[in-house]
Amino acid sequence: MKQSNVRILSAGLVAVLAVLVLAFHALAAGNATDGRLFGRAAMPAQQDAAPQAEDDALAATNCRYGVGYVPDLPASLAWIPTLDAGWYITFGAYGGSGVRSASFAPVIRVRQEILPGGARTNNFSVIPPLSYNYIDDQGVEREGLGTLISRNRGHYWLVGNEVDVNNFVQDNTMPQVYARAYHDIYHYIKRVDPTAKVAIAGLSMMTPGRRQYLDFVWNEYRAVYGQDMPVDIWNMHLYILEERNPGGPNNEYGDGKIALGTDPALAKLSAQGNASLCPAPGAPDTDANDPRLDVYCRSEHDSVRIFIEQVKGMREWMKAHGQQNKPLIISEFGLLYAYVRDDNGQYYVQDEHGQPFAPARVTEYLRDTIAYLENAKDANLGYPADSNRLVQQWLWYSIVTDPESSGGSSNLINWDTFQTAAPGDPAALTMMGQAFQQAANASANWSNLVGGVAQNVVTLARQGGKGSALLTASFRNSGTMSVIAPVTVTFYADQALTQVIGSAVYDPNTRGAVTGCSWGARNGEHVSVMWSNLSVGTHNYWAKIDPANTIGETSDTDNVTTMGTVTVRPYGTYVPLTSRQ
Repeated sequence: MKQSNVRILSAGLVAVLAVLVLAFHALAAGNATDGRLFGRAAMPAQQDAAPQAEDDALAATNCRYGVGYVPDLPASLAWIPTLDAGWYITFGAYGGSGVRSASFAPVIRVRQEILPGGARTNNFSVIPPLSYNYIDDQGVEREGLGTLISRNRGHYWLVGNEVDVNNFVQDNTMPQVYARAYHDIYHYIKRVDPTAKVAIAGLSMMTPGRRQYLDFVWNEYRAVYGQDMPVDIWNMHLYILEERNPGGPNNEYGDGKIALGTDPALAKLSAQGNASLCPAPGAPDTDANDPRLDVYCRSEHDSVRIFIEQVKGMREWMKAHGQQNKPLIISEFGLLYAYVRDDNGQYYVQDEHGQPFAPARVTEYLRDTIAYLENAKDANLGYPADSNRLVQQWLWYSIVTDPESSGGSSNLINWDTFQTAAPGDPAALTMMGQAFQQAANASANWSNLVGGVAQNVVTLARQGGKGSALLTASFRNSGTMSVIAPVTVTFYADQALTQVIGSAVYDPNTRGAVTGCSWGARNGEHVSVMWSNLSVGTHNYWAKIDPANTIGETSDTDNVTTMGTVTVRPYGTYVPLTSRQ
């Protein structure tokens, strides 16, 4: 969300510029779109002929790289392919006009009820509501969550956005209430689509206080429901912001605020402009050069050391709770302090050493953090299905927003030109945008279609003793490049793949690209064909993805699905009725 004009702030209130610093996302709304979501997979050690970048079947996007876009700037969506980003978020469940080559990650918003006067109840609201349709505040019928899920089967959903932050635009929910909200949303999603994946809300940071928030959520879920919290995808945001100011009756909130419901003693302190509490300018970014590890200085807003510390802290928390064998995504990171001058030419926001957050500084942070994310692996902490990488996907905030807003210093597209320049014009990329694009292109980038599940079907024979069945097979893309060409799937009655039943075509033009990063799930995209004239009994079938090998892949040996069965029961078969006294 666009922030208030910083020029109304006095220099002494620049801390507030960070601006309720995390308050930059509205409860996004717009037209529903087909949500192509994301996932995983390690690049195989041995490859067939690698796909060529110029292959018309593939888009030169990288599904590990994502971007956040501000909903009131829809023109920025057209720039996602330019950046070679493979996924994006709008901070809501509705995706605007959509992007053919990238996956949309819907965020289901959660909000605890707060009464006039500030008292909190145990009630909460969900946007979109847990229904197929609903009437909004303007009396307009809109699609509810059930409709969106039904249209996007096999994908995943982020439940909440910065629920830990106490302000009017974030989800502002106590951990005990969030545990209950997550339970209801998770089970609603799974009822509508058992193949869907569900991700926890990204907390604003992963400091000790934020990890305590997660502890409270986890423990509350176990206490109320008698089992571990079912999370398919773990999620975090990663910012470096002081959480509280020292002194005062309530240890007043810093730019990042204390996580709701947590112990203020765990919160990172503010330096309050005192440079002696901060690493010296130009000193190596190490713990040894940090005078106060319990302080988050503004000069550390771009600390790669602390960035790494937060990633490892999240992975350590996951392992301690039996969640190591789950993917971890960072659904938001970047630098938030604005890079703007007042009428006297002075920067509104400077660190403790008087340095602003200039493009060169932001670009260096982008390059260094992405280099870490690309290469960070740890057999003791990482995700085994992704070659022990610590993080599977990451998302930079933002594509573009008002330079005077939080995050404006991190713009990938030039604010002054993006609405008039033709999408794809390299001249419109900022220094940060060029670095982002280069990193996405420099990464190992490939596609690999993988056969998923051939579903089992039970049907009844008609009069005459023959039956018909709708066969359905799933597939996914375990690579990083999006497949944008039609994908043919052929169904066979024998494992040798010689007896053709029929073929179906998955059309990305109407259903969205087959994006990469499928995270090893046995679900993904689905196609179906009808198998007719079946005799009573059991019939086996298989499906092969891209049987003619027209789409460039790293391997064509994993394109066949599991075996599916069709059971045809005799006409007139019935289930005995029972009664209860």
